[in-house]
Amino acid sequence: MEILKAEPIHEEIGPRLASFFEQARPFLRQPTAESTLPEHVDFNRLSSFLRRVRAPLDDAEARACSNPWMAARLGHDEVRVSAVLAALWDRQQYGNEGRAFLARFLLCAGSGFPDERELCHGYRVQTEHCLNGSINDRVDITIETQSSIVGVEVKIWAAEGERQLPRYLEAIETRARLTQRNLHKVIFLSPYEPKEANDLVSSITWQTLAALAAQASTTTQAGWLIGQFGEFCRTLGR
Repeated sequence: MEILKAEPIHEEIGPRLASFFEQARPFLRQPTAESTLPEHVDFNRLSSFLRRVRAPLDDAEARACSNPWMAARLGHDEVRVSAVLAALWDRQQYGNEGRAFLARFLLCAGSGFPDERELCHGYRVQTEHCLNGSINDRVDITIETQSSIVGVEVKIWAAEGERQLPRYLEAIETRARLTQRNLHKVIFLSPYEPKEANDLVSSITWQTLAALAAQASTTTQAGWLIGQFGEFCRTLGR
């Protein structure tokens, strides 16, 4: 049997490395004065900083651990977050606190939206609603009263689609005409503004929604859950 032997390296490693670094010189960056770290860390300043951040970090951890919506791991899933929000607005599930939460949301959206008096006559909240029987007309959340229909488009990280809001407005207008409702509008619930300004489109951020949810009464289970959802929403889209 023939024994294979490794070929000897005829060239010394030193010259080979020198040749490599000479060729790599243009691709190597020299450290700049701005990027040079200090040789020593001020122990007293570091200790003071750690003492100051301990309490806020402990508070944030405590809120996260006790928040049922964070425990449910909704994350940034727009479908799941929309489903929870729609449920919190539903009077049949969250009573008067749910209706009041929805009324505050619609009031914040501007004039022309249903007020609490209109909601008291009855309303329906639906998610992933195909308004006119077409999947192309599907809106994240719709709120229908006796005389109004409002669509809520939910965005957390996803970008706004091409002509998405104008298409929603057309679908909602068709729905309003077919069901003989007088008012039709859209609310863009998102960390950023919609692409096209329109009198029929209002914009609300997640942080504003969080502040509206925080106004719920904590003396009831429904109000406490709404307030906790607001706390969960404070960081959405950030």
